[in-house]
Amino acid sequence: MDQIKAILQNYLISGSIKATARQLKTSKNTVRGYLRRAKQYDEDLSKLLESEDELLRSIFYPEDSKKEQNRAAAFTQNVPYWLKELRRVGVTRQLLWKEYQEEYPDGYGYSQFCDRLRKEIGRKDLTLALSHTPGEVMMVDFSGKKLQWVDAGSGEVNVCEVLVAVFPHSQHTFAIALPSQQIADFVHGLNQALLFFGGMPKVILSDNLKAFVTRADKYEPKFTQLCEQLGAHYQVDLQAARVAKPKDKASVESAVGIVYKRVYAPLRNETFHSLQSLNDAIRQQLDLHNNKPYQKKAGSRKTIFEAYELPQMGSLPSELFEIKKIASAKVQRNYHIYLGEEKNYYSVPYKFVGRQAEVIYTSKIVEVYIDNQRVAIHRRLFSRDAYRYQTQKGHMPQAHQHWREIKGYNAQYFLTQAQKIGPATHWAIEHVLISKIHEAQSYKSCLGILRLGTSFSNERLEHAADRCRKVNKVNYGMLKRILRLKLDQAKEEPHQIAIPFHDNIRGAGNYQ
Repeated sequence: MDQIKAILQNYLISGSIKATARQLKTSKNTVRGYLRRAKQYDEDLSKLLESEDELLRSIFYPEDSKKEQNRAAAFTQNVPYWLKELRRVGVTRQLLWKEYQEEYPDGYGYSQFCDRLRKEIGRKDLTLALSHTPGEVMMVDFSGKKLQWVDAGSGEVNVCEVLVAVFPHSQHTFAIALPSQQIADFVHGLNQALLFFGGMPKVILSDNLKAFVTRADKYEPKFTQLCEQLGAHYQVDLQAARVAKPKDKASVESAVGIVYKRVYAPLRNETFHSLQSLNDAIRQQLDLHNNKPYQKKAGSRKTIFEAYELPQMGSLPSELFEIKKIASAKVQRNYHIYLGEEKNYYSVPYKFVGRQAEVIYTSKIVEVYIDNQRVAIHRRLFSRDAYRYQTQKGHMPQAHQHWREIKGYNAQYFLTQAQKIGPATHWAIEHVLISKIHEAQSYKSCLGILRLGTSFSNERLEHAADRCRKVNKVNYGMLKRILRLKLDQAKEEPHQIAIPFHDNIRGAGNYQ
């Protein structure tokens, strides 16, 4: 088109076909042919010089122009399909171009194909969506601003951290309020994020949080031991953004700003009285945000995530990752170890009495190891049930097993019966249970204490137990002696203090 414009421009100046051909070093017939086609379209050649190349091409090369129009039409009608395919794993522009060439041999070359496709992507504002592999990376970060809830009883204000997670391809977003940024809360937030999204990404990318990274490094950051355990449990790769490089996690940085607008702002005037109610309100706002249609393209964050990302993600394991705690304990003479955090006892085989054990426990399971070999596993007791014994029959000596089979009693039976009588009797039974080397040895004493209630009445037994509680000492004999001597019914006389004789102390005669 530049050569044609030069011919028209020179002809307008010289007015001679011969002079134009000589100056541009081309044949007179070539100049004559271009002038003829130009004048057929418009006698005013100056207007043609101001026209677009597409129009000039249609005037001087009508056959090629029609061919170009067909190529452009074929390309345009395939653009939606190509954009959709590019979201799929492993699909590249070169692969799509090869398929395009097989169907349209006279179509665009690879460079023109990529250039035109790039323009279409830019026109449809799809750069972000195509720069991230669907379902590959979950980016997480804590927001800078905090939320809070107020204790209804005390009025105490509890400040919360907010963890935000996002999948960059669809911008599907999750947020949760947590008590702190400590590692236990961080792991809980990651678990809840994975449950929310319903699948496993290949990578979890975070900032250099203390709960996530122990040593920041551009190439090989060192992660906390607990997070490494989490990665191994979920079979997911852990990655950390470079220090002071927010663009490494630009999507979650942007998501935090959106959470401020779509979650914080609507909830700014509401008061919450528990962490759960705050998170329920956050979830409602997130549902509105993720289902809100895109402004410049079809679909929403949720629909794009479910259509293109979720199918590429792995399945969640049957159990979420749980924090494992480790404690050291000695196997007591009653073949139980004591777990101090919850104040409960768990049995191990009696042959390990006196050995040092390592206890590994979660919120559900307690495992006991001796010499790196697991010797016992228990369901964890609730911490509110303090000083309970969990004893497996196989851990007991034969004599204890036989005694229990005959009697059919256990510690919980005696504690339950004592609670029916009163708190003092419950205290007494509890005290007797832990007083023996082997728990089973205390059952006979407990049975005798409960029968004192039958002989003397439960009310008198409760008073007798209360009398023992004041001196923090009790056994079956003490209770029986108190009841037999009726000391439980005796009124406690106030202790009179005699004033000693002294020269400086005036007697009654001084006040007559």
